[in-house]
Amino acid sequence: MDNYLNNKSRKRGWIIAIVVVIGLAVIVLGGYLVWDSIRTEDKKIQAKGKIEVEVEKPPELPRMANQPPKTKTPEPITPAYAPDAPLLEQVREAMRKGIDPDGALAMAKSLPDKPERADAAFILLEYAAEAENGEAALEVGRYFDPTFAGDSGTIVKDPEHAYDWYRLALSQGVLEADIHLSNLKQWVTKQAAEGSYKSRELLKNWK
Repeated sequence: MDNYLNNKSRKRGWIIAIVVVIGLAVIVLGGYLVWDSIRTEDKKIQAKGKIEVEVEKPPELPRMANQPPKTKTPEPITPAYAPDAPLLEQVREAMRKGIDPDGALAMAKSLPDKPERADAAFILLEYAAEAENGEAALEVGRYFDPTFAGDSGTIVKDPEHAYDWYRLALSQGVLEADIHLSNLKQWVTKQAAEGSYKSRELLKNWK
């Protein structure tokens, strides 16, 4: 009798356990189906919103066949040279095209004798001198040299600049620069004696 009751009790326990497991499985499965249904509905709503946005955007109308295409009007370029200075125009054009330092020196020498020649030549000579062309450096030094009587165009005389360019020319083997340095030193010494502060400072650093 006791064995029968024990067996019956165990069977009931198993039935209850199975029912609980099945119940939990049903709850989990039901929750997943509800969550999946909500997620699917959200995707449909988002997709519908995108379609509505794309539909609301008005399509671009094709241009008329007989209407010329739109072109952006280029802004007028202001020339950097005076209209009445053709030599400067030629020089700046050569610089834009990438003339090399030796070519710049040659072009400076070949410019015709016109009022704007000095300024036009200076642009070419300074460019070549900055590339450590000794001959060009000598010519640029003359532009700044107060003892040089040649045409310097609109370049203001400055003994310090003249000294620097002559020194560069001398370092590149242009011995003529030593003569100009000697003449310049005599001028600077005289100016220093007359009270020129800049001349005295230049003499202090003279090599």
